[in-house]
Amino acid sequence: MRIMTITGSKCTATLTPQRAAKRVVLAGRFALGANVADHFRKLGWEVHTVNADHDVHATAAETDPHAVLLPENAGEESGYLACVKLRQTLPDLKVVVVGAERTAGREKFAEFVGAKFVTEADGVGRFVTAMS
Repeated sequence: MRIMTITGSKCTATLTPQRAAKRVVLAGRFALGANVADHFRKLGWEVHTVNADHDVHATAAETDPHAVLLPENAGEESGYLACVKLRQTLPDLKVVVVGAERTAGREKFAEFVGAKFVTEADGVGRFVTAMS
């Protein structure tokens, strides 16, 4: 991106680095994780993957992502709790919680914490729709 500044009779131009269109953090392991990551890369998104619970918070803070994909149950912290913590520091962040089975209760709880809920059975298209 080129920024041009004109003051009086002087004109200066500077180049500023362009950021990738969007960034996504995929936390945990999903059967469709590789497919979801590949799909977002094809769309031009920057994809960051993390395996440990604490890494998702650090990675989100470092990368300022558009969206984060979290497992419903992962170690010490549920995806719902992680969502609440992430959205306190990044209120515009889109969070998607991935669970094993769709129930009205899970969907309502995800909505309550500010996330969307998907299952692996929903397929890559549903993951993409939830994060876009």
